[in-house]
Amino acid sequence: MSSKNTSLTGWQKTVLIVLRFAIGWHFFYQGFGKIIWPYWSSESYLRVSWGPFVRIADTPWMLSLADFSMMWGLMFVGLFLMLGLFTRLAAVAGVFLLLLIYVAVPPLDYTGFVVATTQGTELYVDKNLIELLALVVVASFPTGHMLGLDILVRHWRAGR
Repeated sequence: MSSKNTSLTGWQKTVLIVLRFAIGWHFFYQGFGKIIWPYWSSESYLRVSWGPFVRIADTPWMLSLADFSMMWGLMFVGLFLMLGLFTRLAAVAGVFLLLLIYVAVPPLDYTGFVVATTQGTELYVDKNLIELLALVVVASFPTGHMLGLDILVRHWRAGR
């Protein structure tokens, strides 16, 4: 079925826009909180990670780069998602950030059960993976063209 022959209902568009905005707010708020908290660092998270991520915590310049990238990446992805500006790019960037978080400390356990953490008890599927999949949904639809600044960008490009 061609995408030109399918159309979303008003309810479906509303749900997608609210989902985009909610994820955007979550990203923005997480990034903003990390920026204003003078002692925030990803070091403790990276220390319990595996593989190449552990070395980041041991290397000061890499840790600084990781902290800067995470704080500002979360802020800008969140802002762009809320505004509906460069929505697909923002969603893909958000997927990338969440994938890094997920892969650094995946909810895996060789015994088949993960001991409860501050985030809860999860095996394979955690909140990061769920939000990542929700961003894939957001990236799959032109939500910024339904309601967002992507409408202005499209008109500006058309006028050039």
